Amino acid sequence: MHSVCNIPTDGYTVHAVSLGTHTGTHVDAPFSLERFVGRALVVDVRQLARVRGCIQWRDVRESLDRTRGTIASLGSRSEGKIDIVLFWTGWDKWWSEQKYFDHPYFGRDVAEELVEMGVRLVGVDTLSPDETVLVQDGGKEKEDAFVMHEVLLSRGCLICENLTNLGELKEEVWVSLVPLSLHGADGAPVRAYGWMEKIG
Repeated sequence: MHSVCNIPTDGYTVHAVSLGTHTGTHVDAPFSLERFVGRALVVDVRQLARVRGCIQWRDVRESLDRTRGTIASLGSRSEGKIDIVLFWTGWDKWWSEQKYFDHPYFGRDVAEELVEMGVRLVGVDTLSPDETVLVQDGGKEKEDAFVMHEVLLSRGCLICENLTNLGELKEEVWVSLVPLSLHGADGAPVRAYGWMEKIG
C-alpha cells in the first residue's frame, strides 16, 4: 500500500492497494462486524438526482414520507430501529463515463439530521455523498466541499460509496457492507450485497 494523494498537497487522501484476489482465507472487519451488517432502509431519491444538484434534508424527508419504512423506522439499533440508510439516486448507470463525476450530492443538513436520529452508516450509489470537483478540469474546490464526510465521520457514522443496483432491493432489507481489513488505511474495498429476511 502506498500513498497517491495526501491532504497537505492535494486536499484529500487516497492510497493505492495491490493484492491478489485470493490473499488469505478470511477478512476481519476493522470495527465490530455488527457495524457493517444489519437492516437498511433504501431511500429512493431518483427524482431529485440532477447533474451536480444538491439534495437537501427537506427533499430527503419528502422521499422518506413516500417510503413504506418511513422516518420513524430510523434510529438506534438498540431500540430495534434501522441505522443504515442507502440513497438510491440511480447514478450508478453512469459508472465508467465522465458524467459519473457530475453526480448529485447531499447538503450538510442531511448528515446532521441522520446522525441526530442515530443512523450509523450512510451509503450512496455515487462517487461521494459530497460534490466532486475535478480541479484538473478547471473546477474550484468549495469551502464546504466535504461537509457530509466531515459531519458523518466526526460523529462516528460510516460512509459507503459507489454502490450499485440499489433499485433491485426493497425499501427495507438486510445488507452486508463488510470491508477488507486494511490496518492504517483511510478506506477499504467492500463486497456489498443485500437480502430480504425470510418470514415464517
